Amino acid sequence: GAPQQDYGRYWDSVKEVHERGKYGSIGYRYPFRDSEALKLVLRTHTTAVSTYMLHKLAADPRPARYFSIDRVFRNETVDATHLAEFHQVEGVIADFGLTLGGLIGFMEVFFGKMGIHRLRFKPAYNPYTEPSMEIFGFHEGLDKWVEIGNSGMFRPEMLEPMGLPKDMRVYGWGLSLERPTMIK
Repeated sequence: GAPQQDYGRYWDSVKEVHERGKYGSIGYRYPFRDSEALKLVLRTHTTAVSTYMLHKLAADPRPARYFSIDRVFRNETVDATHLAEFHQVEGVIADFGLTLGGLIGFMEVFFGKMGIHRLRFKPAYNPYTEPSMEIFGFHEGLDKWVEIGNSGMFRPEMLEPMGLPKDMRVYGWGLSLERPTMIK
């Protein structure tokens, strides 16, 4: 059967990355608290689902694609482009030789299949990805660019503690299922 996942080793490695840095990261440089990490909260994104699947992939590293759709919650003022509760579509693609240009091309095809062709990409900060980009689509009704997604390439200190090979790259992106319908 498939090799067993060593969650204890994974937990310890994440703690070490957080406190002292590892895999090229300087870490956050403050104490990791188990009590904080284990708190139950309404999730603001579905990265935990992608992380779980990538950790499973480490048992047999190979090119893979994972997608999820689930409910998330944000402390937002509801308006024409923001909801406090929505469904997040998230995807990851793991392979060797992936590039930022490939991620941009994939996002253009992905949104193009929904009829959204006017896109802009803006550098952004995400704690799990580097480089990271916000994705904007032009909203004809509002006559302005609206953020429709976020994306990036997972950082080595996110992937290597899982046991994924150093040369494996992973695209990650997320968007509100409802946001593209606000654009169209």
